Amino acid sequence: MSMSPAMLAALQARNPLLAHFLEIELPGRTIRLLDGSGFARWGDKVFTAEDADFGKIAGFGEFTEAEGTEAPRQTVQLLPTGNAAIAALTAPSAQGSPVTIYAAAIDRQTGQVIGEPDVRFVGELDDAGFNHAQNSSLLELELATIWERLFDDNEGHRWNNAFWTSLFGPGARAFEHTPNVGEQTYWGYNGPSKGSGGSYGGGNGSIGGGNDHARYDQV
Repeated sequence: MSMSPAMLAALQARNPLLAHFLEIELPGRTIRLLDGSGFARWGDKVFTAEDADFGKIAGFGEFTEAEGTEAPRQTVQLLPTGNAAIAALTAPSAQGSPVTIYAAAIDRQTGQVIGEPDVRFVGELDDAGFNHAQNSSLLELELATIWERLFDDNEGHRWNNAFWTSLFGPGARAFEHTPNVGEQTYWGYNGPSKGSGGSYGGGNGSIGGGNDHARYDQV
């Protein structure tokens, strides 16, 4: 996604005001914070320097591209106001909450966003760590992207109706009328062999064992 022309022009002007926005969509509410002071308006959204419940931004991890064999990740440090904020952000129900980080040019006079903010990171809340010092508490959020799911190991999943409905509920009947899947056809790895021995025949014979036969000249 390219930067909006209005934002690009604002950044090229003398002494531009640049801020980073953080939006976390928790199950119960949405947190909108900006680094720095004051507030900024983007349409009907208002990003503030400090949230009464969740505190303020302490810092971001480095914005860099990931290697070709790695999924992009990001960290955000918050200074929470109390234990309620810590409990909400570290709760199991918060894991997977959508998180977006933007860079935005701000009009100093009105507090309005100039043009459209530039998206720097889109992902989800993956993990949270808490460090407590004598005079402050730091909450570090680990953010992952949906691309990380491509690295999940699916070995052992069964491709049949019983397993499918156990994942997606009784309304998901993808394999209900598909024949020959009641015997738990495994996919994702070499599952248990259904054969009981090996055989080989010449000419128009077969290869394989047990009940699993295939013409070797058709393999």
